[in-house]
Amino acid sequence: MKDGHQEFLQEVSKGSLFKLEHMHMMTKLRPFVCPFLKEASEMFEMYIYTMGDRPYALEMAKLLDPQGEYFNSKVISRDDGTQKHQKGLDVVLGQESAVLILDDTEHAWTKHKDNLILMERYHFFASSCRQFGFSCKSLAELKSDENETDGALAKILQVLKQVHCIYFDKDQEDLVDRDVR
Repeated sequence: MKDGHQEFLQEVSKGSLFKLEHMHMMTKLRPFVCPFLKEASEMFEMYIYTMGDRPYALEMAKLLDPQGEYFNSKVISRDDGTQKHQKGLDVVLGQESAVLILDDTEHAWTKHKDNLILMERYHFFASSCRQFGFSCKSLAELKSDENETDGALAKILQVLKQVHCIYFDKDQEDLVDRDVR
């Protein structure tokens, strides 16, 4: 790596860049992820659900939640799913009407699109752009990163707060008839 690029990575990552030797990969946590998880966990019961295999899912859970306070072992991988190349709510505890999905891949949720909040995919590394067929420059190549105050997670957190407020509106009589969709 060029020295200037290395310095940029150290500056922009500030402890959020991880080299996972045993998985032969690097990953970077999205800006604002820690405050996002803290606030979201106060409103919702959260799961990690990935199309990655179980070892990848557990490794990401360790990075995102090292103390086990947000997900508490609620980690679902493609190995746990009941349909190949699809994610489904049949492996999540909770009524479908009370489950919100936050994902960057719409086609993984064909049976639960009404529960889905589609979010912008995070392309920090060039390999991510290539993997998903984008011909754009990655954030690392642009020597940039998302802004914590108005990036994707900050925007999604505002949406989650609104949904939570509406769902638990005190003027509604019965929780049974409520639906996040």
